[in-house]
Amino acid sequence: MKSVHVCRFFLAMLLVAGVAAVLLFSNLETAAGSPTAKGLSAAAAGDGALFTAFVPVLRHARCMNCHSQGDFPRQGDDSHPHTMNVRRGPTGMGVTAEKCGTCHQDHNLQGAHLPPGAPGWHLPPPSMPMIWQGLTDAQLCESIKDPKQNRSRTIDQLVEHLTEDKLVMWGWSPGEGRTPVPMPHDEFSTKVKQWQAAGAPCPTSVASGQ
Repeated sequence: MKSVHVCRFFLAMLLVAGVAAVLLFSNLETAAGSPTAKGLSAAAAGDGALFTAFVPVLRHARCMNCHSQGDFPRQGDDSHPHTMNVRRGPTGMGVTAEKCGTCHQDHNLQGAHLPPGAPGWHLPPPSMPMIWQGLTDAQLCESIKDPKQNRSRTIDQLVEHLTEDKLVMWGWSPGEGRTPVPMPHDEFSTKVKQWQAAGAPCPTSVASGQ
């Protein structure tokens, strides 16, 4: 009789252990599929996709013509060197009589290929040239976040510059004969702010594929 009770006891313990295992597995599976778990997974991956979602704007000719290699601006959709041998100058405003403001006003001149314009038309100064040409996505991301390379801007100030600065916004309305930035400005601003909200993560060098 005693052996029967012992047998029943062990069977009961096995049944309890089995139920507990099923419940534990179910809870783990539910937790893994939860939005929080997915968010943590994305964070652990360092979601560089948030940056690459808007980086084509930064690589567009409207932006890159002023952030390219060399001591001069570029122009046109083909990014050829600026005519008339225009140079960067000591402050990014040009040199001698060829100052940026000599031709570029605070608005576009009417007519095909006439000088474009926006408030504060200039190149980055030689002390901080902000050259993006040739950088990988990862390098470009780190560059624009680096206060030593972005005029001491915080992330909040950088986002404000990218989304509200009149000279940057000119890229969406560059004047007759020039191709505007193809991504709508509202979409660009939204993607930049999503990147900001996630902590401004950068892609890895491998993930950038550059």
